[in-house]
Amino acid sequence: MPYEVPELSVLIPTFERESCLWTLLDGLARQSYDARRFEVVVVDDGSRTPPKVDLDSLPYSIQPLRQENGGPASARNRGLAECRAPLVLILNDDALPDPELVATHLQAHANAPKNTAVLGSFRFSESALKSPFVQILDSSDLLFNFPALRHGEHHDWTFFWTCNLSLSVSAIREVGGFDDERFREAICEDVELGYRLERCGFSVVYREDAICHHDHVLTPASYFRRQESWTRNMIRFREKHGDVLPGLSILLGKTDERDACSMQLQFEAFRAFAERGTGTLERLERECAGRVLDAELRNQLIPVVRQISAHHILRQALEIRNGVDPELRIREGPNEGELTSVIVVSRDGLADSKACLEALRSSTDPRHPTEIIWVDNGSTDGSVSFLEEQDDLVLICNPDNRGAPAARNQGLALAQGRWLVFLDNDAVVSPGWLERLRWHAAADPLVGCVCPVSNRAAHGQQIEYGGGSDFSSTREFARLRAQEFSEQAKYQHIFTSFCVMVRREVIEAIGGFDERFSPWGFEDDDFSLRACLAGFRNRLALDVFVRHG
Repeated sequence: MPYEVPELSVLIPTFERESCLWTLLDGLARQSYDARRFEVVVVDDGSRTPPKVDLDSLPYSIQPLRQENGGPASARNRGLAECRAPLVLILNDDALPDPELVATHLQAHANAPKNTAVLGSFRFSESALKSPFVQILDSSDLLFNFPALRHGEHHDWTFFWTCNLSLSVSAIREVGGFDDERFREAICEDVELGYRLERCGFSVVYREDAICHHDHVLTPASYFRRQESWTRNMIRFREKHGDVLPGLSILLGKTDERDACSMQLQFEAFRAFAERGTGTLERLERECAGRVLDAELRNQLIPVVRQISAHHILRQALEIRNGVDPELRIREGPNEGELTSVIVVSRDGLADSKACLEALRSSTDPRHPTEIIWVDNGSTDGSVSFLEEQDDLVLICNPDNRGAPAARNQGLALAQGRWLVFLDNDAVVSPGWLERLRWHAAADPLVGCVCPVSNRAAHGQQIEYGGGSDFSSTREFARLRAQEFSEQAKYQHIFTSFCVMVRREVIEAIGGFDERFSPWGFEDDDFSLRACLAGFRNRLALDVFVRHG
């Protein structure tokens, strides 16, 4: 007969792991401690097929409970309400308990202060260690930092891991249990409870002799998804408790605009490394399964996994901040078929206008259609006659010089495009220019304006140009520049408007160019600053070269 009040309640939340659960229940049936003196509470968290538990075959008292899926925090709270013992041992459903597990936890509490949580070991099982990637996790702090823990030492709330942890039931109840409203996923819900307990005087003591093994294989893909989940939930943790981990505040959402732009660029810069590194880990998983990795190789791969993890953390932080997945945006690239209105302003400079128009024609891309709106500001050198003969542009002829801001606004009034490019008539583009500008706008949803580098420009856009004024030299230089600086960028507050692509939403938010700056000068500084103040970002595409003058 079981004791009327058991000494320990073993609490197990489970979801879709019936075979793992049965292995764990069998392990608890083999405990050296008297099975009549502890109970087991199993909470099925809405599995499609409820696990079948043969109550009569088990030597201990067991309470099988079931609820709609709410996450492990909710399942633990459900089970805690039914625990009859003063102490609870919380286990994962993929745990393999040592025969002395229950006895060791009870003995540890007998010799410890009341406000102590006992953490037992949870190293990977022999079966799981056949996975090369699991070997990397097991020998590092990438998952649980058990290699660094020392028997009998006390630790803070960040080690409150409910994979193999025991403590007072009443203490959990007194602080309100697990926060199952904020933390529905199987991550961070435990350390968040640990943080609240620590504020009430609790600490975590490590007992390496309270042994469970972790019988679960994490693949590279599932591990990196876990890192994204960790990010989501640590942001929720920070929203609830503030910056208790100040070193993570930049990653977890408390950032100024400068930090956010830096995060975006860092994410983009590490994409290729993360893709190659993940491929290497997956190949290793296939080719070396069942083999013990050399310690030197494991040590070489640990920082690789750490860097890829940081990339996934950035991905999730950016998605939460911006509302879209940056990886998906970059993979998809710019939407094809969206019209771009190219607004060119000229006053005299017939030769320049001819070169500009020919470059635009030679660089057309059917995937990214354009319309050309040309505004002439009272030219007297024959430019108007030439432009009137062109049948692939819309021409606005002003009888005199109205200035660049007013002329651009005239073109803007006729523009039909989703995207708007303001271009001086002495600017010469090259094949691929528009697709690359569009790529930079697609990579960051907060970008409102994208500008290129050039041989003549202000605000850090000017680079050395050793080519000639002919189109072939310009095109070759632009091609090499695009190759060397592919998808690289930087953010800045102001730009030169000899060539700038603008998202339609920017115009809707701030209007066009301020005509008080006529005939020209500082109208681009004003426009770009107003875009920033409206919440848009200005991005310099380092892989797009447009010759100017």
